Amino acid sequence: PANYKVLDANSKSSIVKKIETASSQMNSLQVAFTQEKSSGMFLEKVVSKGKMYYKKSSMLKWAYSQPTNYAIIINPRGAFFKTGNKVTKNKMISELGNLLLHTINGQLLTNNNDFSITYYKKDDILAILKPQNKRLKELYSSIEVHLHPQTYIANKVILKEKNGDITEIKFSNPQKNITIADAEFQE
Repeated sequence: PANYKVLDANSKSSIVKKIETASSQMNSLQVAFTQEKSSGMFLEKVVSKGKMYYKKSSMLKWAYSQPTNYAIIINPRGAFFKTGNKVTKNKMISELGNLLLHTINGQLLTNNNDFSITYYKKDDILAILKPQNKRLKELYSSIEVHLHPQTYIANKVILKEKNGDITEIKFSNPQKNITIADAEFQE
């Protein structure tokens, strides 16, 4: 990436340890997001907004509020897609949800055999993940995770799909270790 410096092995090891420490100290996280999807199927970018809620170690709610209301929910009972009063459970939601969950809790960046990871530094920390397993290679050419250099919380994620679609998610107003009721994660 332009103007980014690739990190050597020692710097990479240091960054991974800092990500692991930050992740282990995070019990909950609430953050707003804006998601922009560019696709050959649409003339303009599709913009969605919402909030993400995370509670250690396996509860996640990715709730869209604009342009429509729906949520992806992961809890100990599984992964669910919720729209209105309708709830469905399926494997595709589970895989997407776990990718999101592992990005939030740091496992995607520190303990993962599904991706090769190269770390870069500029004003932020950039991890570029290249899929290694067959299933992920069919979906993504790369995933870019931009981390705040002091908190090691993602401030932007870019998903580059094999079909040329690009989804950019920008995070704002992170609230770490706040009280989030378990009811937030109910399907």
